[in-house]
Amino acid sequence: FDAPTLQTALPDSDLLTLTTLQAGLDWVWIEGNHDPGPIHLGGQHMAEFACGPLLFRHIADPASSGEVSGHYHPKAQISLRGRARSFACFLLDETRLILPAYGTYTGGLRCDHPTLNRLIKKPGLAILTGKNAQPIPMPRPKAT
Repeated sequence: FDAPTLQTALPDSDLLTLTTLQAGLDWVWIEGNHDPGPIHLGGQHMAEFACGPLLFRHIADPASSGEVSGHYHPKAQISLRGRARSFACFLLDETRLILPAYGTYTGGLRCDHPTLNRLIKKPGLAILTGKNAQPIPMPRPKAT
């Protein structure tokens, strides 16, 4: 959630929804670089969590595979009817999934940034978020 004071920032109705979702489950929060996790919301708080072939962590490790991470908050810019539009997006290749930001607090890193290009191997896919998810080839830096 990228907010160390989450339990005081969320409306009671959202806290109730989270509590309801957690009921009867082994809930795991992956800790981020800005916060240790929402301690007062129950569940386990871990830097990494392995589940079968998947490894969940906050910051991607280029040497890993089967990895699901966040941190970078990828976004893609596309042209719609002659206007540039930016969308939060998922990025994925055969070995990795990078999650988008789900709020407006975090800015976002463009898909053509060298850091993301080192992590997501070609061909790579960006899935734009919005009313209807839209897959596109991952934008790459323009050749100079």
